Amino acid sequence: MNATLADVCRKSGLSSATVSRVINGSSLVRQETRERVQRAMAALDYHPSHAAQTLAKRRTDTLGVLYPHIASGFFAEILRGIEEVAADSGFQVLTLFAHRGAQGIERINSFTAKGRVDGLIVLNLEFPDDVVRSLADRGVPTVLLDRPVPGSGLSTVEIDNAAGADALMSHILGHGHREVLVLAGPRNSYDGNARWRGCALAARRFGIDLGDAQRIRGDFKEEVGAAAMARWLDEKGRPPQAIVALNDVMALGAWDVLRQRGLRVPEDVAIGGFDDGETARHVGLTSVRVPLCDMGREACRLALAQLNGETPPERIVVPAELVVRRSCGCGGEHR
Repeated sequence: MNATLADVCRKSGLSSATVSRVINGSSLVRQETRERVQRAMAALDYHPSHAAQTLAKRRTDTLGVLYPHIASGFFAEILRGIEEVAADSGFQVLTLFAHRGAQGIERINSFTAKGRVDGLIVLNLEFPDDVVRSLADRGVPTVLLDRPVPGSGLSTVEIDNAAGADALMSHILGHGHREVLVLAGPRNSYDGNARWRGCALAARRFGIDLGDAQRIRGDFKEEVGAAAMARWLDEKGRPPQAIVALNDVMALGAWDVLRQRGLRVPEDVAIGGFDDGETARHVGLTSVRVPLCDMGREACRLALAQLNGETPPERIVVPAELVVRRSCGCGGEHR
């Protein structure tokens, strides 16, 4: 038969209120009393109900993580960092995928209502700014990851996209290339626009104006990089001197088409990517490394700080790092 709270009270000779305070970690209990209750619990093999503790503390010890969609290792690495810090603090993580549109908003409302989570981490959701701002009015400490929303008052952790893209473009141009095709992101992408600005800034320092003729927008998918490369080759009959793709998978899509057409990387075309995923390391793609796990850790720390009544910084920018490999024309790997 399982022991109950009443059994612990009888065994310890203390009131239910005192025993409950010990179980819920109250600081208003003397150490001697705490040890007395703990001995009684051990003797009875009593394990308090998590649900009851949650009700008493008015907390769930749960952090919610909102994703825009099920995706690649980009999101998995971020979640690993979040979960690592959450577990160290005694919190569990609950995830939800919320797509653009009315159904997605309804899911967000359901997720944040009724005290299901104590804090919320939002990953680059594809919703209008006013929907994101409404999260600030729900009374749940919220951290935005990789997409700041002006006027929301919400803390944000983001990548230094512009500096990373600047470093990549500067390195490519430093090889002497002047005709550079940029595989950019969609118009509404915060990351993509920041990376494009970094590319353009680096090009201006080299006296180059990156016009629309040298930019092809896509949605960060491999097939977009492949289609863009095929179209360029069909129209011009030759490759550009270099390709700067603003994420790795578009770079890999373009690289595959070049290989199919009998063109070599880097002998015929230099290529650089962004994100430095696992595949980039295997194929020797020069890329900008994004410390995704660190971003998750920082976001989780910000959420926990708010739960502890602290005022966290409004913005944390995580630096990106250029990792040079053979695809740009350099030998070996270095940073």
